[in-house]
Amino acid sequence: MHLSGYAGIIGKAVMREQYAQQSYSISKLFSPGELPVKQGQVVAYSGNSGSSGGPHLHFEVRQGGSSDLHTHATTINPLLFGIPYRDNINPTIRGVRIYPDGGDPFDVGKDNTVTVNGPFYLGIYATDAAEESTAKNGPDRIEVLLDGSPFFTYTTERFPLDSSRMVNALLDYPLFVKTRQPYLLTRSLPGAEGPWIPLRMGDGIFRLHAGSTHYIGIKAYDIMGNSDERTIKVIVNASATVSKPVSDNKSAGMTRYSQPFSCRQPSFSVEMPPYTLYDDDFLTLECTKNSPPTVNIEPSLNPIPPHNYYSLSIRGALPGVPAEKTVVVRVTRKPGSVKLSAYKTTYSEGMFMTKVRDWGEFTLAADTTGPTMQPVNSRESKPLKTNTIKIRLSDNLAGVESYRCYLNGQWLLGEYDGKTATVSINMQGKMKDGINKLRITATDAAGNSTDLTWKITK
Repeated sequence: MHLSGYAGIIGKAVMREQYAQQSYSISKLFSPGELPVKQGQVVAYSGNSGSSGGPHLHFEVRQGGSSDLHTHATTINPLLFGIPYRDNINPTIRGVRIYPDGGDPFDVGKDNTVTVNGPFYLGIYATDAAEESTAKNGPDRIEVLLDGSPFFTYTTERFPLDSSRMVNALLDYPLFVKTRQPYLLTRSLPGAEGPWIPLRMGDGIFRLHAGSTHYIGIKAYDIMGNSDERTIKVIVNASATVSKPVSDNKSAGMTRYSQPFSCRQPSFSVEMPPYTLYDDDFLTLECTKNSPPTVNIEPSLNPIPPHNYYSLSIRGALPGVPAEKTVVVRVTRKPGSVKLSAYKTTYSEGMFMTKVRDWGEFTLAADTTGPTMQPVNSRESKPLKTNTIKIRLSDNLAGVESYRCYLNGQWLLGEYDGKTATVSINMQGKMKDGINKLRITATDAAGNSTDLTWKITK
């Protein structure tokens, strides 16, 4: 849930724990009965914290898993538990694409008729909306039928929480990055199987006889049973070919998705746990001979982000830069610009080591500059005109790892918003008459620190 704050006794309990731990971000499980609530009670206020794109209520039910209900837990749609909900708006199937075997994908036109020359799979883009909401959500369930018989079903009613990243493998990921349109694919990747696909015939690829005609029905449902549907007429050319199932097309030299992968070279090493990939693939591993070297890691067939973190080590040195100020970075190149994204890095015996969850170009970079801080709405030695002080807090490379706020030497709660790179401090009732000294310290992931102190008056 993205909040502006908790209410009542819950808010007071959370604040007590924050001051006890001297941290804005805390993890706390309260005992049953410790914070009793009743129906209709205000427990919190909607906000825009974290990575939220706007104020909203995020509500889900979690079942099983670890004590924090995160690791290995199953998330369940709470509307399955009979919560009153008004929705008379049908989902909308916005687009259907044909992905031919060995050919370029194309959109199904308004006439809903396509001609194919061999095996293919589908991509389906559908959205859903609720009354009194402008958000475009995904449908609760998508069904695909071949000549009236079930062929494929997708549902979001429940799924393992720590496997939610697998959604990248269910979509046409490159198209999603480009257009933000999530086309759900019927084809399977063996490392992305789960309860969200309760039915799939074979590998989800249509292999139809040459010279035949078929009808593919597509239905999208929301949780209330509202639906949209579309029927595609498929004409198969008389000269169409039929390929073998994907499982029969494996080649020697592929990295197996279900097995660990290791590559150790003098200048770099890569160690991947099983199921980092979603399917067997040819991994490209290239390393330049310059110092520090640049390492490029890319899959050849499926450019989907890796499911698991893997270990990357790079040997090298930056002239005049101590090892503790050197970080592994990912290089993103665009026309006219180069962006560096740093990872938390450790050093041992000439190797800089990190964990990454990306593909791309990696190298070493120096981070010798601490975070920058700039007061937004207060001035040195001037009376404070607001109850909340805001300070811009950012870092040029490794990223802000920690910060601490003090008022007149006492730790003070400060809320950091990564979207705006701002620390907000509620000063109401905390200042003494006259001159007050506010101090903020911030440290980045490379260990560089900045200390900012200024005076404010009441």
